[in-house]
Amino acid sequence: MSDNPTSFALQIASDVICPWCYIGKRSLDKALARLAEKGIDIDVEWMPYQLNPTMPPEGMDRRTFRSARFGSWANASAMDARAVAAGRAVSAVFDYDAQTRTPSTLAAHALSRLAYAEGGSSLQHDVIDALFVAYFAQGRDIGDHAVLDAVAMDSGMSPGAVERSIPLRAEIPRLERAVRDAGITAVPSYMAGGRLLFAGSQDVDGYVRLLEAAAMAAA
Repeated sequence: MSDNPTSFALQIASDVICPWCYIGKRSLDKALARLAEKGIDIDVEWMPYQLNPTMPPEGMDRRTFRSARFGSWANASAMDARAVAAGRAVSAVFDYDAQTRTPSTLAAHALSRLAYAEGGSSLQHDVIDALFVAYFAQGRDIGDHAVLDAVAMDSGMSPGAVERSIPLRAEIPRLERAVRDAGITAVPSYMAGGRLLFAGSQDVDGYVRLLEAAAMAAA
């Protein structure tokens, strides 16, 4: 490890129903460990970016929604298959057969913001990871309050987290506007100081290279 550790604040614009955000996080986790060995400490904050901001709170039947959005169920299934193949290489497990609904992610983002407020980067990391696993690997409806309560408890949050997060739902559109004002139009995207660094999930080497360069430039 370096004798002169460097700290760097990274913001990630993401949605918890974005498969490439999930895949990217698996590679990023490995990259962060490698960067720590180099003496570069990355403090990560996950920022909200709803892919479907007009989704009703109860969500929609997944097949109906994705068939309409992507032109056909065959097109949607082909996209799912690409994500499954890419995820296999980085231990991002998908079980699309278990999914029946496309949820609204507003409540999940509010829970993530609460985790960051109450426990910082570490607790938010655990909540984001648990949301990805619940949705993609377990097929659970992460728009459902009972599911979110279970995710919060499993991640180490104190009881009543979903109820405490409700006031933060009003903050999500404002944070999303700030993200879009930074020029971000897709997720995952990576920012520092409100400025876009790069977009798109990377492999481990890509994250190490890009984040090491950004940390050194900031230092």
